[in-house]
Amino acid sequence: MHPAEFKTLTESVGLDLKDVSMMSLVPEATLKSWLLGPEAIPDGVAGLMRDIDREVERRLHRAAEKVAERETVTLVRFKNPLDFKKAGPDMAPIPVMLAYKCHGALITRLYGLLKREGKAVAVRFWQPPV
Repeated sequence: MHPAEFKTLTESVGLDLKDVSMMSLVPEATLKSWLLGPEAIPDGVAGLMRDIDREVERRLHRAAEKVAERETVTLVRFKNPLDFKKAGPDMAPIPVMLAYKCHGALITRLYGLLKREGKAVAVRFWQPPV
């Protein structure tokens, strides 16, 4: 994977180099040097990002199918990682420590997709049950 593609893919799933470093166990400095260089990103690290992107896309399509017949859709996102943890959505196989960010990327992609389909889309923050 070319460094520019890697950067694009990483950002599209809501992650930064610190997140990728934590997940891949590759030092952040090494990731930065890979992004500056002409060499391809090693398959192991590139594969992790592809896997996460595929999972976000899978969830995107599943969510879009669920609301296909609706003209109006309300998406729920989380204000912060603590609310995400309290709500407990399962983002497996995405690692727990990255799931909040990937959920944000999923909501962003879903919002755009539904708007392009002409649906009225609202987004609200999750509220804990009372």
